[in-house]
Amino acid sequence: MGGRFLSHFAATAMTLAAIGGASAQSSVILTSQNADPPAAETSPAPAAAPTAPAAAPEIKPATGADLLQAPIATNLQGNDAAIAEKLREMIATKLNRVIERRQDRAGVEAFYRDRGFAPLWASDGKPSDRAKAATAFLRGVGADGLEPSDYPLPGFAGEAEKLAQDELALTQSVLTFARHARTGRVSFSRVSGAILYELEFPEAADVLANVANAGDISDALGAYHPPHAAYKALKAKLAEAREQKKAPLVDTLIANMERWRWVPRDLGKSHVVVNIPDYTLAVSDQGKARWSTRIVVGKVGEQATPLLSETMKFITVNPTWNVPPSIIRNEYLPALQRDPNALARVGLKITHRKDGSIHVYQPPGEKNALGRIRFNFPNKFLVYQHDTPQKHLFAKEQRAFSHGCMRVQNPEQYAEVLLSISQPSERYSAERIKKMYGDNERTINFKTPIPVHITYQTAFVDEAGRLQTRPDIYGHDRKMTEMMRNGRGGADTPIARNYNSSSKSVAARSPTRSDDPRPSRRLDNNFDRDNERMVRRADPFAFPPPSYIAPTPYFGSSASRRGYGAPY
Repeated sequence: MGGRFLSHFAATAMTLAAIGGASAQSSVILTSQNADPPAAETSPAPAAAPTAPAAAPEIKPATGADLLQAPIATNLQGNDAAIAEKLREMIATKLNRVIERRQDRAGVEAFYRDRGFAPLWASDGKPSDRAKAATAFLRGVGADGLEPSDYPLPGFAGEAEKLAQDELALTQSVLTFARHARTGRVSFSRVSGAILYELEFPEAADVLANVANAGDISDALGAYHPPHAAYKALKAKLAEAREQKKAPLVDTLIANMERWRWVPRDLGKSHVVVNIPDYTLAVSDQGKARWSTRIVVGKVGEQATPLLSETMKFITVNPTWNVPPSIIRNEYLPALQRDPNALARVGLKITHRKDGSIHVYQPPGEKNALGRIRFNFPNKFLVYQHDTPQKHLFAKEQRAFSHGCMRVQNPEQYAEVLLSISQPSERYSAERIKKMYGDNERTINFKTPIPVHITYQTAFVDEAGRLQTRPDIYGHDRKMTEMMRNGRGGADTPIARNYNSSSKSVAARSPTRSDDPRPSRRLDNNFDRDNERMVRRADPFAFPPPSYIAPTPYFGSSASRRGYGAPY
């Protein structure tokens, strides 16, 4: 009816405007009050547009202390009405004492306000069937590697005020569980600065609504666990390890299950998974294993390969390696001071910019540090996968030799597999890709981008159903186990990490002196296993790697497309 009234109002206004306009046309407008001749007639002013009715003021839902005036559901029976009144009072004035995370409080307010503060867990002064089911579920979360004591369970006994407290206590435990199950009880930022995933934290109001509307509480809460087959396989092995009382293995399995909570729930119908401790890369297509190969990963410490999930968007054939400013500053300038020809001997070129900074790069070629192919998935750490001239390293069992990027053993076959998924009609083959090798960069953009997940699996179940374990080369298992054993203590709270390292250009001149009495320093990539440091030896085939990798000297698609990053 309101719509018909507004339509009638608008029509009437337009009619009156039209009448007013006609009247204006028949009048004469005088420019002064003197007896001068009247001025010429002027065109009538346009009819005024109809004025829309004023919008009704927005009514914002009550929050905070205003909730004390919010209505209570009228259909509550028995003790539930008294519990609802106490709930309203507690939510309005004391919610920060019960609900730990500020981000959750608005959702809790909205959920209970919109249901008239009707209890979710209590029924006539006793725990409801829903509360009993949730309690039983939380007691059993140890099967998924979580700690049941992190989710306290109230008794639901006493007067209305105590029952209201128990109501919110169980709400808090359910919200904490949902967050832990979805994103982890250990924040990845507390484990390492070389881990970065985009987590999807569950909204408090959504969690409570899911539980309220669920036919099966166990299914509703269980859905917050990772859905991956790899996770479920580890869960089964965890039960076996506990039966066999293999405590160290239990810790390893729990740490690996925890890391599956960080990766995206949907890996993609076709995707790439890197397993750092296994030194392998595997391609899955439409849910089935398609292809795998050996890789070389980053060394222990500052050069560790980061954990992340990004999207591969293009391949570069005959890549140029543009040296990041951090590497120029930390590695190459000191080398040039000792020997002005140090970089030239290993194929690096230097150009001077107008602003006084220098640009160091290595042109395409068979001895290029990136080999013949670079696989690009833009990320903040500016790592990528690439070919390498150092093929002999793939024969080693332990292959943590790089400065963060991943070297691929069979890059032409890898490119063929990826392109057969991204653009099958173009029929790329390894041989066709080899024919593209030359001195000029060539880019193949993916028509269908492919997700890339860099993971750290020290325990996994192979295709035959056997549990496989690998050394904890970066120490992630150890650190996570310590945090989980020591109780929560804020382990699930992220800490600030600076993922944006300096990309300031290097304002320096390359030296030209050739009479420096100090010995020249030939750069190379030979790894000294005894003291875990880089030993620089003369080798005309090897490329000079930096001893330091800046996590993000440049980041983003444009930097990646230019080939910035540490290839080793």
